[in-house]
Amino acid sequence: MATPTQTPTKAPEEPDPFYYDYNTVQTVGMTLATILFLLGILIVISKKVKCRKADSRSESPTCKSSPGGGGV
Repeated sequence: MATPTQTPTKAPEEPDPFYYDYNTVQTVGMTLATILFLLGILIVISKKVKCRKADSRSESPTCKSSPGGGGV
């Protein structure tokens, strides 16, 4: 049986592709969640308030709140 004269060289280790910096992942996730939450609130509010230009001479648009749901 032949014995190797040299020890095998190890291949350079690649970084583990499944290693995550959980602190950064949590920070980015919370930031995105906050942005999406605020964007959703802004969309809901913008659909309740109708703004339209009353007159071409008027500088500011007229904003009226749309009637809210059913009465109790």
